[in-house]
Amino acid sequence: MLGQLLDGRYQVLQILGGGGFGQTYIAQDTHRPGFPKCVVKHLKPVTRTPEFLETARRLFTSEAETLEQLGNHDQIPRLLAYFEDNQEFFLVQEFIEGQTLKAELFPNQRWTEDRVIQLLQQILGILQFIHSHNVIHRDIKPDNIIRRQQDGKLVLIDFGAVKQVQTQLLTISGHTGATIIIGTPGYMSTEQAQGKPRPNSDIYSLGIIGIQSLTGLHPINFEEDPDTGEISWQHQANVSSELASVLSKMVLHHFKQRYQSAAEVLGVLKYFNTRVETQSIQPPSFTQPPQAFLSQQNSIGYPSTSILSGENYNRLETILLEFVGPVASRLLRQVAASASNFEELISQLAFHLRDNQQIDFKKKTMFLLEKPTLLQELIVKSDRSDINSNNLLNQESQIISDKFLIECERELANLIGPIAKFIVQKTLKSSGQISRAEFVKILASQIPEPQKALQFQQRLLS
Repeated sequence: MLGQLLDGRYQVLQILGGGGFGQTYIAQDTHRPGFPKCVVKHLKPVTRTPEFLETARRLFTSEAETLEQLGNHDQIPRLLAYFEDNQEFFLVQEFIEGQTLKAELFPNQRWTEDRVIQLLQQILGILQFIHSHNVIHRDIKPDNIIRRQQDGKLVLIDFGAVKQVQTQLLTISGHTGATIIIGTPGYMSTEQAQGKPRPNSDIYSLGIIGIQSLTGLHPINFEEDPDTGEISWQHQANVSSELASVLSKMVLHHFKQRYQSAAEVLGVLKYFNTRVETQSIQPPSFTQPPQAFLSQQNSIGYPSTSILSGENYNRLETILLEFVGPVASRLLRQVAASASNFEELISQLAFHLRDNQQIDFKKKTMFLLEKPTLLQELIVKSDRSDINSNNLLNQESQIISDKFLIECERELANLIGPIAKFIVQKTLKSSGQISRAEFVKILASQIPEPQKALQFQQRLLS
């Protein structure tokens, strides 16, 4: 094939690889000034009966039209041409000058978090685009991501269009023993390995690359948790709990438990983007001098502001945690630094939530403004009855035992999932020393359905 002129125009310079049903070449376009390079993908039908060729032609044209649409994205190679020659089919795509991501991933060398976040955001943006066109890439791996020499942007290549046509044609022709599984071991999810890829199969593959870049380990060397079957990797990386949580959710074994869309992951990562920009410009500014701010730390150790007491600040963080996950602390800290009043603080936080979450979030946070803190109520009660507040708090704290906490975690987990344990622990720390009834009431405020919230309180307090 070397030197051969395809379609009287594309001269083959290099054979990149392929098999019995197709090959990929680097060629030069002899009809354009400077003879620019291009990538040619070649499909060879397994049989040449008229009916089969007509089916192959239809499928190939459909895939080519899809690739033409995808090429409108700046970080996807453009489709330059497609044609049929001697009952074989050819795609011609833009050649991307640059190096693959594989060349940037060295064994035992770890990337910084910011670099990983930028990688995720760029590729997720591309995935959001292709998934909106009902296309699944199916082979996200470092070899298929090129850092473009021209501007340093990441470009996603090799959409496997030829392989997808091959797979469909093999199924039609009855070649069951020659089924092509599209994907690469180590980067491929379970459902994709079974021939049932989904959009978040691409998210899984990207998550694997993120973990690889943070640990310096190839995916085949990842450890597996013997109890859950999930990838165990955090102990091998210097990573924040927030980013670790995002990546771990991207690579969960079962697709239903993962993020369901690229947009959903990007929605979480935008908080990280804010952090990177803030740190690169200047440290967060406070409405009061640092010394005054530090002097307002309450006895439990949570920051208080002119808007919220330290206790209510942490309650707000706990509520926010339910909606945005582990980035709640960072997001609240950033927004609280610029908000001038409680209503503005809540509105700015709600802006970062999905539309269907905003009303629920605002309802759950209103009690922070409308009623005094539980700790304040206890102090008032103790003053009225001439009981020493410290003794009262000590007596009440004995009511909330470790056994009771475990029971709370179990009941709450049945209603809101695994995040329950974290919420219970955060509520315990933020609420100080309060009664069991008051503690349960705070936990119940995290349950979206009023009837279930009431049942939760009844089960724990009966």
